Amino acid sequence: MNNQEAKLILQAYRPNGADAADPFFAEALEQVRRDPELQKWFAEETVINSRIQNRLQSAIPVPPGLKSGLLALQRTVRPTPWWRQPMQLAAAALILVSLGAISLLIPQRTTRLASFRETMARSSLQTQDHVVFESHDIASIRQWLQSQDMQTNFDLPATLEAGTGTAQGCRVVDWNGHQATMICFMVNGEHMDLFVMDRTGLPDFPQNGTPQFASAHGLMTAMWAGGGKVYLLTGQNRVVLQQFLERT
Repeated sequence: MNNQEAKLILQAYRPNGADAADPFFAEALEQVRRDPELQKWFAEETVINSRIQNRLQSAIPVPPGLKSGLLALQRTVRPTPWWRQPMQLAAAALILVSLGAISLLIPQRTTRLASFRETMARSSLQTQDHVVFESHDIASIRQWLQSQDMQTNFDLPATLEAGTGTAQGCRVVDWNGHQATMICFMVNGEHMDLFVMDRTGLPDFPQNGTPQFASAHGLMTAMWAGGGKVYLLTGQNRVVLQQFLERT
């Protein structure tokens, strides 16, 4: 079994662990244990599925006494007259329409943005092998990225280009089948990481909008898009990021 086959099977895996002993998932779970990249995907998929499950549970609360009521109905089942069957069909159709509407209300775009933000924040917090290529020279960093088949036609914030911050190095981060460039900086004693990914990975993210601020894993992040790229900057707090971006 390869990773694509495992992913197809694990998309049906329930996030509460109820399927852990199901033989249907055994081979796919074994593939997860063998492959670190698949482990990361499975962890992100589990988070997404848990959020969807929680939204559905909160959107459709179970009425109190439902189980006892259903059991009581089961004991008093009578044949349904033919003239009431259309109403039952209409009720079933209404339930299906309601479930479809709920699924449309789940913010898929927000879920993908949150997944990207959390993955980049974890990468920013990673201490071991935080950068793969160490250099203080932006030109050398761009050359190394080109050697890794990464695009380098991205725009750095003006303060970084002007030398306000000192580059520490870079590496490549995988997310959801896409690759993002990470460049590590020190700016006035503050550690910051800038991530750049082609916007095809997040096509719904608004282009040329103002930075969106959000916290992830204890870090503050600022995210914006421009020139066909999505940018995400991590730092310790929102004030520092805002002041830094306002100077660009």
